[in-house]
Amino acid sequence: MFKQDKKALWHSSEEVSKNFYGLNHKLSRLLLLESLWDKVTAGRAKFWVLHAVKGGIIIVKVKSSAAKQELMFKKKDLIKELNKNFDRPWIREISII
Repeated sequence: MFKQDKKALWHSSEEVSKNFYGLNHKLSRLLLLESLWDKVTAGRAKFWVLHAVKGGIIIVKVKSSAAKQELMFKKKDLIKELNKNFDRPWIREISII
């Protein structure tokens, strides 16, 4: 009834390294983003909590309406500042929850 995908079989080390490179690259970007977030947001990181990343969208949890207003005002500058630190810009938007 339900079609199940077959598990991937690797036939060479090249196939494994291709998959590993993509995962490693994504993980490196996330780790760099996390460390940059604290620096770029300065003292506001306790009010603007990095919650998740989906595609090029950062999802930020805010702790008060004042923090939300300030983040909405500074979104473009934050995106620009964060993207300067990556090999190519990948952050398109900041979504606030």
